[in-house]
Amino acid sequence: MSTIALSVLLAGGGANLQDHPAIGTPGAVTTPVPEVAAQPLPDVAPIIHAPAPPAGTPPPGSVPAAEDENVIIVSSSPRQIEADPFSGVNAASFAVVEAVDKVVVAPVAGTYERVVPKPIRNGLRNFLINLAEPIVFVNYLLQFKPGKALETAGRFVINSTVGVAGLFDMAKRKPFRLPYRENGFANTFAYHGIGNGPYLFVPVLGPTTARDLVGRVLDLAVLPTLVGKPFNKPVYGLSTGIVKSMNDRVAFDEQIKANRAAADPYVATRDFYLKRRQAEVDALHSPEYRARKGIAEPGVDGK
Repeated sequence: MSTIALSVLLAGGGANLQDHPAIGTPGAVTTPVPEVAAQPLPDVAPIIHAPAPPAGTPPPGSVPAAEDENVIIVSSSPRQIEADPFSGVNAASFAVVEAVDKVVVAPVAGTYERVVPKPIRNGLRNFLINLAEPIVFVNYLLQFKPGKALETAGRFVINSTVGVAGLFDMAKRKPFRLPYRENGFANTFAYHGIGNGPYLFVPVLGPTTARDLVGRVLDLAVLPTLVGKPFNKPVYGLSTGIVKSMNDRVAFDEQIKANRAAADPYVATRDFYLKRRQAEVDALHSPEYRARKGIAEPGVDGK
């Protein structure tokens, strides 16, 4: 706006003010408003609006979930570990086996335990153990342990004769004192440094690993392949398999119940198996080796 136009506007405004008295005060004379010099505006920092926070961001002042002591942050499922890359398939297999066990296997095993006297169950167990002694013998040789191999051979001879075809474990008693030591190709693989491989849960067989599964297959194939009859007959395999399964189900009943009472029965079953097998593998080595590697001493003598 030009200076002349501004002057005319001010002059006209001032005349209008003088022509009209103040409102509410009749006859009052209006006092001219003194001119006030314009003051410069203070410097004001520009307002910058922060971008909107991402969805799910807690409002300012709130406690983040990670800092709330009542909130447990789980970064990943405990089922998903490096040792169990097939956890999805294994868990599905575990669920099916658990359902069958509750409906069929557990009741049958319970009936077996109640009906069959304990001495007979022990005799059947000893018989199956004695049949596996040649496999134990071979694997002790493969582990360069001739002393334990000879003890195993002695157990087999004593129990096959004095123990009536292995029904009685006479070798562990006086004067022989030769305790039973479980061994197989899976232990031999582990002794020579072959790792577990992926964890597996196989129907009928249960928890295992790739290494232990191969070893178990070799254990079962030795007698049918080298000896032949009757070990290569399906009737023998089926009958001995059922008896062993019943004995194992009775023996591990308390542990199975403990696993089922855990927050995740699948994880409890897997961890129990892996820890037990690692303890068995560690016990295969000499005290000097365990001390050198920092491995704790086994809790069972003679392992």
